[in-house]
Amino acid sequence: MFGGLTDMPRLSSYREALAHYEYTKPIAGKGVNAGIRPLCYTANGRRKTQYSIRKKKHPAAASKQAIECVLYDTPVVTFVEDGTIYIDMSYPSNTTHAFISEILCGYRAYCSYRDSKTWLHCRGKDWWLPYGHGVTFKVVGDGIEPVRPRLMDRYVVNRSKAKEVYARYAAFISHCVTVSKLVDPKNVHLSRNGAEAVYFKINALLQTAEPNEEWSKAINAVLADAVVYTHSYDLETRSTQHIYTLTPKKVRQVILDKLKREHAEEIFEVTKATAGVYTTCLNEEYIR
Repeated sequence: MFGGLTDMPRLSSYREALAHYEYTKPIAGKGVNAGIRPLCYTANGRRKTQYSIRKKKHPAAASKQAIECVLYDTPVVTFVEDGTIYIDMSYPSNTTHAFISEILCGYRAYCSYRDSKTWLHCRGKDWWLPYGHGVTFKVVGDGIEPVRPRLMDRYVVNRSKAKEVYARYAAFISHCVTVSKLVDPKNVHLSRNGAEAVYFKINALLQTAEPNEEWSKAINAVLADAVVYTHSYDLETRSTQHIYTLTPKKVRQVILDKLKREHAEEIFEVTKATAGVYTTCLNEEYIR
């Protein structure tokens, strides 16, 4: 039982799904659910009309006959007569994931969120199910694998190009580090909180060897972002201790992070994730 779902059938093929469909009697009467075939055929399961099963042509498989396992109005898992299994991710949720996991349990397939994205784990492999898309699976041995896996774009830092970009701002970075050693982190933090947030845009004026008017504004913003504020409560004195720290390492990190965002096209190279391997969108936050 996944996610609290009970009475769910476990299906592995079009033949099994068709037999289950034909065995399940439609709901009788003239109510709103009349004619619906519940997916769960137990006495208790037949009351769960949010889970249903239906037979129809499948447009994603050249209009072949198919059996759809429906969650509310979405055919989440579809068994097609050509032997493929279509998973629809139009409306991903924990319930959707549990629904898929229950039906495909025979393949030891398990669907869940990982890094805020939907993944289907099956016999040692992980497959990405992107939001708003459908993925067609085929049976491979005792498990299932996508016919055409959808692979994430990963953004990898080209180190040589990144060094070229950083070198153009070397004087500015060095000056920020020097200033950070002279200022009071507390004053920097409080001045930031007492005024509107200061923003700066990386531009050619920051590439000069000597300080200019643009540097002053940018330095203030860098230092404000680099201050780390923490607090703790002292039980003996019953007072709160406020701690402000500003380190050269953090200053460099703030600047390089900004450079990665402003020069993403120069610094990052796009690669595809490896099929069947769980991955994250490396450095996706820097790409606009």
